[in-house]
Amino acid sequence: MRWLLRLWHSLPIKFRMLILKPVQRNVGLYRWLMLRHADAIDKADGTRAHLPPAALRYRVGGSPHADEFVAIGKACADDIQSSLLRIGRDLRSFTRILDFGCGCGRTLVHLRSLAPLAQIDGTDIDAEAIEWCKKNLPFATFRLSKERPPIDYAANTFDFIYVISVFTHLDEEYQFIWLEELRRIAKPGAILLLTVHGLAEGRGLVFDRSYEKGLFPAWYQITHHSRDYVYSNFGSYFDVLDYFPRSMNQHQDVVMLQKRQS
Repeated sequence: MRWLLRLWHSLPIKFRMLILKPVQRNVGLYRWLMLRHADAIDKADGTRAHLPPAALRYRVGGSPHADEFVAIGKACADDIQSSLLRIGRDLRSFTRILDFGCGCGRTLVHLRSLAPLAQIDGTDIDAEAIEWCKKNLPFATFRLSKERPPIDYAANTFDFIYVISVFTHLDEEYQFIWLEELRRIAKPGAILLLTVHGLAEGRGLVFDRSYEKGLFPAWYQITHHSRDYVYSNFGSYFDVLDYFPRSMNQHQDVVMLQKRQS
């Protein structure tokens, strides 16, 4: 594969663009070549064996690039801590933490140092990602989730749940059934952090079905929420403590929730 990379980069840029343009029109082929290219770079680099393969990185973040995967994961973990501090909490204050929609552990892997005494769990519907996590991240516990509740956790289990870039993709039906399930597995008084794509006020919820055609199911596309929508709808399940615009990786809005005591 290295010789193929060398050959590709030796070609004049104009010639490479002539090849790429028709390939890019075939989304499936372009994606496959992009992932193989990223895996080849990882292998040639020789220092990325601890990272998940390019296909898993791509599914969790829309990019196969290893450096970007690591940087965004660390930024998200730091932003979780920053958001908690803004409401007077700290990651070290929790004993049982759930990464809901953990993928291949992009953010979770960085919580090991931020919450060293907590039991950390991760769950996702991506069976391949969960299997990779089980084999490569032994400090945490992982379970495969189904597309719809219930999830395999007892009621009142977690005192902190974070949900990054999940509700940014769910349609309204799935959003509500998972809010109900998250409320079930959260302890009374538990804190939840979830992210949304913000919208101008008054526009409610917008669900765009044009996300990564052929890669994800119809109920998992691109979702945008207004702040008013979040307060009025998420507030039916939790107390909405605060809303921080563009506070997750300088991109998504952060919603801070708390399960009511009774």
